[in-house]
Parts: sequence; C-alpha cells; structure tokens
Amino acid sequence: MVRFAASLLVVLLTNVLNRVLIVEYQTPATLVTFIFAFQHLATPSGLIAGYFSDRYYRRGGRRGPFIIGGMVLSASIMPIFPSWGMFFASQPQHPLSFWLGAGLFALFGVGLTVSATAVNALLVDELPETQRGAGMTLVWLLTLAGFIIGSAFFHYLLPGSQIYRLKAIFWLFTILALAIVLGSVKGVEVESATVSPPTERGATVGIVLQGLSRSSQAVLFFVFLAATVFFLAIQTFILTPFGGEVLLLPVGETAKFGIYTSWGAMLGMGSAYWMQKKWPRWRNKLFLVLSLGLGGTACILLAISSWWPDRPKVEAALWLLGLSKGFFNAGISFLTMSLAHPAFSGVFMGLWNLVSGLALAVGETTGGFCLDQAMRFTGDLGAAYGLVFLGEGLGMLGCLIILKLLNRQRYWRQLAPWLGAASTTKPVVSDNAGSGYN
Repeated sequence: MVRFAASLLVVLLTNVLNRVLIVEYQTPATLVTFIFAFQHLATPSGLIAGYFSDRYYRRGGRRGPFIIGGMVLSASIMPIFPSWGMFFASQPQHPLSFWLGAGLFALFGVGLTVSATAVNALLVDELPETQRGAGMTLVWLLTLAGFIIGSAFFHYLLPGSQIYRLKAIFWLFTILALAIVLGSVKGVEVESATVSPPTERGATVGIVLQGLSRSSQAVLFFVFLAATVFFLAIQTFILTPFGGEVLLLPVGETAKFGIYTSWGAMLGMGSAYWMQKKWPRWRNKLFLVLSLGLGGTACILLAISSWWPDRPKVEAALWLLGLSKGFFNAGISFLTMSLAHPAFSGVFMGLWNLVSGLALAVGETTGGFCLDQAMRFTGDLGAAYGLVFLGEGLGMLGCLIILKLLNRQRYWRQLAPWLGAASTTKPVVSDNAGSGYN
C-alpha cells in the first residue's frame, strides 16, 4: 500500500500540474519538464539509504524507518506545489522560481526514492528467490491502482477546468496518502532466517559496485534498464498537454489519460502474473519483448493521431501503452529480482533506482526539449508531437537488440567468485534458472 499512496501524490504532478503549466499557463515545455525531472536526479539518495538499511537495524525494523521517513518527506512537500506553480507561471524566467521548483522536486524525489528502495529491498529480504518477481509485480499492481483511483478521484473533484481548486485537492491527497502509509507499514517487517544479521554484511557500497562492474552481464542489465526506461519516459510530461493542444480537451478529460494507461498496465501485469503462475517457464524475456513491441506500436499510433487527430485512435494507443508498461513492469520485476541477492539487496535496489531515476529524468526532459525543437522546426503542433512520439516508438523497438544479449546464467557465473569472497552468503539460483533469461 506504500506504493499505492505514492501514486496518489505522483498522479497530481504527472497528469495535472504539468498539463496546467504547459497548456493553461503556456509555460515552455522544455522548462517545465526540466524542473520536474529534478525529482529523479535525487535517486543517489536511494543508493545511500539502501546501503545503511543493509547494514543497520533500527527500531521498527531494518527497512521500515526508511519507508516511513521517505514518504513523510515527500508528503510534506506536496501542498507547496500549487502555489509554486502559480509563482513559476507568472515569472518562468526568474531564477528564484526556477530553483525553488528544482529544490521542491528534488526533496520530493528523495522521499520517493528512499521509500521505494526500502520497499524493494524488503521484498528481497522476506521472500525466497522464486517468489520475488511475483511479489514485485504485485507492488507494481498496487502502484497502478493508485494511479487509477487517484486519476478517477481527481476527475470527480475537478470535472472541468476549475483549477482554482488545486490547492485543496493537493492537501486532500496528501492527508490521504499519509494515512495509508502509516496504517499499512506497522508490523509489515518481520525477522527472516534467510537474511544475515547486519553485522555480517561487510561489503561496502564501493565493494558491491566494483563487483557488479566486473560482470559484463550486470553492466548490460543496467544499460538495458536505462535505455528502456528512457524511451518509456519520453511521453510522460507531454501526453496530457498533447490532449489539450492537439485534441483540445479540458484538464479534467486529459487527467483520464492516466486511467486508460493504468488500466492497460494492470491488465498487462495481471496477464503476465497469471501466465507465470500457470507456466513457470514463461518467466523469461517474453514479457519484455511484448512490452517493447506494444510500446513501439502505441507510440507510432500516437504519432499518426498527432498528424491526423482522432480521439478514438489516441485512446487505443493509450491502452496499448498501458499494456506495454504492464508487461515491462512484470518482465523487469522478474529479471531484477532474479539478479538481486540478500547480501547486497539494499545497494542493488538503490543502484536500480539510481539508474532508472536518471533515465527517467533524461527521458522526461528529452520529451519536452524535443517537442519545443520540433515545434520550431515544423511550426505545427500536431507535426511536432508526431515526430516526438515516432522517435520514442523506434527507440523502444531498438532496445530489443540489448535484450537479446542478456543471459542470467552467465550473470551468476560472473558474479559468483566475487560474491563468495565478499559475503558469507552464497548466491541462490533456482532450479529453473535455465528457463529464464538466457
């Protein structure tokens, strides 16, 4: 439920505030997406928090204090965003409005990153290797449920363009998210016999990173993670402005875009979860191949709908994009959890958040930058959006090349000598490892 609560906060920024700034207040998309991306530049905090949560035990558990502390930090920032947005829209070139926004998003990102790292590391601690991918998939399902319910609730509270209600809505969502976090975290962390006591974990962040850097498959995994997240993120902050500027929809209607993609993502993850349970050998590259193929198709369809506006085609593309994200979340969950190990789960998940967060920041910023540049080049909004969506789709399809080179068995063979020397805990590879990423 922690990730559900986090989604209630994120949906207000991703689907609402950015669209209001770009469409209603006519703020340059490059500037808006650049400032919003500062939340992802805070991802090194996850690596640090993961390291300390690996090594130290505090009252409330090893991961619990980081989960609660991170979410409290993010929630405390939320009510400030509407006031900052009005100030920034009135003076977008003023250094104070820029750096104030950058600082707010950076603090918000620190909180989300710390809590997300602790949640993922907790899964590694408490679940056997064969169940971690399914566990992380369920976390993604709750995350998307938060997007769906948050978007629907916002649409109910703000059916049209009554943006004067934003401050009250931000306060309401913040209080609700905090109540969910505090009510769900208590007692969730239990002692596990499979996890070594903190005093036995002698590997420092540098040692773990050095060990991973010596594995070509580990490096390839993080390159694949960065590339796929980058291309999936390009449309994040320009999708709802696209609905306002090309389809001429009000803010309440474009907020529903998040509902379409979230339902599609839940359908994709639910299908992947069911298929993996019914056919365990399907816990392989199939989900990621489906994700990249559907994502590429969705972006190409969005490009066509930009050149020849058609709302039904856009809605179909949003469902396909959601399915793509759902299969991606499931596939990357199984792959990530099959490569993580309790001896360095906090650092590994911190590095995972660092790489994906930086890729998100660059991808989201690239979307706004390319949109502005394409607009200057073409002089037409529809053509500009179409070029950005087309480039995103082709990039997703190109990531299939990197996926082809990944091999899970080779990863563990490369890592085993270092892991044996750095930790008293040996790597665990399930009996069906050969049926996975090979």
